[in-house]
Amino acid sequence: MPNKNRSLRPPEEKPNGVGWLVNDQQQLVCQFRPDTPSAHGQWVAVRTYRWVPPHPPVPQTRRRMLRHNAIEAWQSMLKTGWRRCAPPLR
Repeated sequence: MPNKNRSLRPPEEKPNGVGWLVNDQQQLVCQFRPDTPSAHGQWVAVRTYRWVPPHPPVPQTRRRMLRHNAIEAWQSMLKTGWRRCAPPLR
């Protein structure tokens, strides 16, 4: 049952670079967040959670990737059925 209090529009871009994607079929949600930069480049932390609403998300994996690789991963995930979402309630 849809939540009538939530907008049907995807969340707007955050200026700090944090974003969330959800895949309902796989029951996964993924967070992209800037990580500490190094001399080698800008890093993004990508965290994946198992999420079966209304239960809180359960951490599955965490990895770091260079920013340009994270952008490619984000775009690829959108093309394969993932969609933007608001952060899940914990």
